[in-house]
Amino acid sequence: MPSYSLVMEMENARSVDPDELSVGLAALAHEIAAVSSLGFARPQIVISHGGDDAGTLLLRSNIAPATSQLEQVTDLIFVACPGGRYYDLKNNGVPATDGDIVIFTDSDTVVEPGWLSAMLAPFQDPATMAVNGYTYLYYDDFMSRTFALIWFFPMAQKDTRFASKRAINANNVAFRRDWITNHPFPKNNGFKVSCTLLMRSLKRDGHELVSANARVYHHPPRGWRFFRWRALVTGRDADRKFRELVSSRRGQRIAKSLSRWLTMSWRTIRRVIRHAPQTGMPVWQIPLSLLVGLAFYSLAFWGQFSLAAGLIGDETEVLPDFAGE
Repeated sequence: MPSYSLVMEMENARSVDPDELSVGLAALAHEIAAVSSLGFARPQIVISHGGDDAGTLLLRSNIAPATSQLEQVTDLIFVACPGGRYYDLKNNGVPATDGDIVIFTDSDTVVEPGWLSAMLAPFQDPATMAVNGYTYLYYDDFMSRTFALIWFFPMAQKDTRFASKRAINANNVAFRRDWITNHPFPKNNGFKVSCTLLMRSLKRDGHELVSANARVYHHPPRGWRFFRWRALVTGRDADRKFRELVSSRRGQRIAKSLSRWLTMSWRTIRRVIRHAPQTGMPVWQIPLSLLVGLAFYSLAFWGQFSLAAGLIGDETEVLPDFAGE
């Protein structure tokens, strides 16, 4: 049985309340206890945050009640990365790990029973280098149901074909430590681009991303201001990915923004109509959900087009202060 460590970033903790964070940490403690009973060694959890050393002491104190169960089954390590963004925090946590396997999870996700054993099982094959779990979006009201329908995560149920197309879930993925140490998440100005670039590195090295039914749910985005910002940054990130993976020519990038707008609009219509019933959405809300989804990807188009056409500069994306409001 390989040893393993976990790295948890704390940037996303800004978008959830303390009770939601506690639920996620308690579920994680339960999973670790379950696999430890099977003979796996006691793991480390490296909690990586964007503050300084003084911030480490404050963070440890603030989340002490929530981590009490974890400390019974793991060794907690706190590491600071002053000013670090999402992927910086993940990279920052890796050197502090000592397990053969490094599992990345986020502070705003909650693991389901059986998650950890499903994540570790494929590594019994020596050829397995990376394992991707199944992440879906939690919903409890109209907006979160709409996000679940139009988001880039698959639905919780009856969506395996879409799930199979997912690239790396940075909030639910594991690597052999030797590989991820030498292939950190690449630097990029984008908000969620580095996982796509890491996927390219994995394939270039001749490795396949193994999909596992290691299920977690992600707390939904909240607030209209965040809706607008997330849509625009989704578009800008799409242009960054196209520029890195396909072409940096401005004309092709502009054409891609137009074709992606049409593709995502059609995808939104299909997914809302097909999957709305399983979310419990009333029939009368479906047309409104369609309008919200189409508005999201229209904003995404504008974000992508603006960057592709040079109307705005390629500035570093930072999580806004109003996230989670």
